[in-house]
Amino acid sequence: MEEGYVGINLLINGISYPLVVLQSEEPYYRQAARLINEKLLKYKDIFATESAEKLMTMVAIDIAFRKMKDTDLSGTSRIAGRLLELTKLINDNID
Repeated sequence: MEEGYVGINLLINGISYPLVVLQSEEPYYRQAARLINEKLLKYKDIFATESAEKLMTMVAIDIAFRKMKDTDLSGTSRIAGRLLELTKLINDNID
């Protein structure tokens, strides 16, 4: 293994996934696995009769949707912050 990489096993829905990841990114992979498992349990409770494949698809849609929404909101807030800065510059130069 290259330096800076580490082998990990993620347990998702009872299945072990061996991965080689950057050591600095390991906590993110573990948090992602935890998030997937938590959402999967939630969907299993609500849709007990659905297949594992369908439940995992629901989890993927949920996580992807939240990621897209968060990305959109963070972009909006950056733009709003920049507009406030520009407004302040204009106002400071007008006075």
